[in-house]
Amino acid sequence: MQDKMTGEPELQRASQVVYDYTDGYAMISEVTIKNNVQEGSEKWRESMVRLTLNKTNPVTYNGFWYWKWVKNLDGKENGYIIFPWDWFNDPLNKGWYGGMAHELGHFVFGIGDEYGAPFSWDPNQDGKMDGFTYNDLKNLLASKYGIKFEKMKTVMEAGDLWTEISTPRDYEVFKEQLENVSRELEEKTGEGLLELIVKYGGPKFNTLDSIMPTHWQSKYWIDGIPRNRTSAWEVVFALLVKGHTLGHHYVYDIDAGLYLDLDFDGKEDDQLPANYTTKTGPYTGVGYYMIARWG
Repeated sequence: MQDKMTGEPELQRASQVVYDYTDGYAMISEVTIKNNVQEGSEKWRESMVRLTLNKTNPVTYNGFWYWKWVKNLDGKENGYIIFPWDWFNDPLNKGWYGGMAHELGHFVFGIGDEYGAPFSWDPNQDGKMDGFTYNDLKNLLASKYGIKFEKMKTVMEAGDLWTEISTPRDYEVFKEQLENVSRELEEKTGEGLLELIVKYGGPKFNTLDSIMPTHWQSKYWIDGIPRNRTSAWEVVFALLVKGHTLGHHYVYDIDAGLYLDLDFDGKEDDQLPANYTTKTGPYTGVGYYMIARWG
């Protein structure tokens, strides 16, 4: 990192977003910041989060690899975050620290993206295949067919806009929306969403499950049992609460061992409360409790 970079206030704000989306059960407690590190050097490779002056998009290599770092297991070179210093033009912009909280969602908690599904298509019909995003779908449905479509309101959809992670109910509502939009489209054109995907260069699918968010289609090992079709909160709960384990991307059986009482009934939660809804906030300034060490 260059002299103008510090990273401390930016990571404090990212910590507050993490604290928010885990409803107060996780935050960044301590960081070691190294300035003027040459990219590709040994110090660079020793860093979990690598801030770069290069023009690039934020990317996490191998989500959930944080746990290999803290357990001193092999994998440091395989799992880390690359993050551009000028993301959203200003590190104190919500897009920057919300984006960092998004990447930490991948790296620490193993949560997948929710801004699209894992395939490509050509929504602009310009001969160029693009990754499937709900933003493109929303614009296409509105401009070509007059159909309203809403993206998920989660930090894993857009860190610059949202500070919560998905619940089982969020996915129920999103799946219902896909079904309703597909029916409306079929009434207008004779073809549903699956046919629309093919029309715009995408693959042929048999069910709407295939255009559900990437996270929902990702495989996790919860209590040793492989699962998909999980919300982000189900994954985070399995990781955080004691007595349950989470595995993802070749990192297995991690249990943070915390006591959780998400429904505030005075009893320890063994399962994610039914119909759990995320809490607004808490906005406590918890980021200022983050310890920054300089190395």
